[in-house]
Amino acid sequence: MNKVEQFICQAVNAVPVSGTSLIISLYGDALLHRGGEVWLGSLAAMLEGLGFGERFVRTALFRLNKEGWLEVSRVGRRSYYRLTESGLRQARRAESKIYREGQPSWDGKWLLLLSEGLEKNTLQQVKKELMWQGFGALAPSLMASPSQRLTEVQSLLHDYGVAENVICFEASAPLQLSRTALRARVESCWQLSDKNARYEEFITSFRPLLPLLRDAGDELTPEHCFQIQLLLIHFYRRVVLKDPLLPDELLPPHWLGQSARQLCINIYQRVAPGAQLFVSEKSETSVGALPAPGGGYFQRFGGLVLP
Repeated sequence: MNKVEQFICQAVNAVPVSGTSLIISLYGDALLHRGGEVWLGSLAAMLEGLGFGERFVRTALFRLNKEGWLEVSRVGRRSYYRLTESGLRQARRAESKIYREGQPSWDGKWLLLLSEGLEKNTLQQVKKELMWQGFGALAPSLMASPSQRLTEVQSLLHDYGVAENVICFEASAPLQLSRTALRARVESCWQLSDKNARYEEFITSFRPLLPLLRDAGDELTPEHCFQIQLLLIHFYRRVVLKDPLLPDELLPPHWLGQSARQLCINIYQRVAPGAQLFVSEKSETSVGALPAPGGGYFQRFGGLVLP
């Protein structure tokens, strides 16, 4: 194996890889802007080089279909899988965090959500989704975020059927005397030290790849590019989707989120063209070839600069 192949092998074996999570990463990264549908055999062909067999793929697809992420259609003996409406909404929400250009701007205001009369299980489910969207729990029934847009939050609450049970407030904390207490509260509510440690792990894992890519030359095949891009996004999304995307004013010193994002951008720019070629070559839909990427794909990270 050359050094790029060694890196790919080490990345695959570094931690246990969930089939459902890996395939959602593949759909969100490679297929979301290319029609979103692909033949089961195409998925198996794309993942074979990473050491994941057809049984691994079939098991993951079965679970994702059962969980409402994917729907299946059959043409003859072939099965084609695409994101459901629910899966598509969640993939787009994830995309807005994974491929964002930079830290959100902040006007100093907070969005507060006070839940009233929600059944316990429903409350836990809504809180879990809100925390995934960047909210923190200031109190058992009070959630807060400095970087959420009200229209998006209202849409999420309507999706869960709880919009009438959640009171929305906009607030600010202008007093200088409260800044220290606010930063301490932010650290505890959003567990920033833990998230910073996860960013450090990502940087440590993928930073050695940059010189390998510079020196790879013709050894860097389209399949290598696809494998690197999939693993890059798969591991990055595991960190960034838990990042509340707080504005710079609220982050602790030596926050590594920006460095991790720039590392991800630099690697992604290098391998994206080859990865596209490999996905095009291996993918088949129920009506033929996979369509070309839509315009939204090229807006990732503030605008991809591809050769």
